[in-house]
Amino acid sequence: LLDPPIDTWLSRESLQFPFQPFPYQLEGIAFLYPRHMAVLADEMGLGKTMQAITSVRLLLHSRQISNVLLICPKPLVTNWQREFALWAPEVPLLIIEGDAAKRRWQWLLPAPVKIANYELLQRDQELLLDADRQFDLVVLDESQRIKNRGSTTAQITRSISRRRSWALTGTPVENSAEDLIGIFEFLSPGYLSPHMNPRQLGEAASEHVLRRT
Repeated sequence: LLDPPIDTWLSRESLQFPFQPFPYQLEGIAFLYPRHMAVLADEMGLGKTMQAITSVRLLLHSRQISNVLLICPKPLVTNWQREFALWAPEVPLLIIEGDAAKRRWQWLLPAPVKIANYELLQRDQELLLDADRQFDLVVLDESQRIKNRGSTTAQITRSISRRRSWALTGTPVENSAEDLIGIFEFLSPGYLSPHMNPRQLGEAASEHVLRRT
């Protein structure tokens, strides 16, 4: 009663969906929805985008959040637009794009969901990290982009002021455990340590990572 299944919540809220989500996708939504730090690491093709959008939609409708920043590779911006139009058509989107003057204006505009690409982070670093700007949720798509903790992109994403942090990736560990540590430095700095052995890393990360194959 205190924590009903996510499908019961969806039914009660009478939100419309173009297709019935698969049971494992409902599990993924239920995983993301309450968490302030999470990695959704399903393999490609299992619907990470849809699960993230629906979770954001539920949080917006329940008024737990009102200001979301989604960061993805530039080629995937249009895909996120298309998926939001399909799964959350009532949610207004603002795509950060164009020249410097246009982007400056866009960053200042209020919008439930803003979408920016990784390539813009360094150019817009001053605006993005403004002391007065805070996001309720920052979502990183293809979050293996920040696996190198020393990269400029990783440093900027870690510096964004936010209350919740989610990472989406089909390859949480591409080469070594350092990849996962890099992602967790965005979620919760220091939570994972290079001094941990693989078993310790797995146990510490397991509560915050969901992966289906």
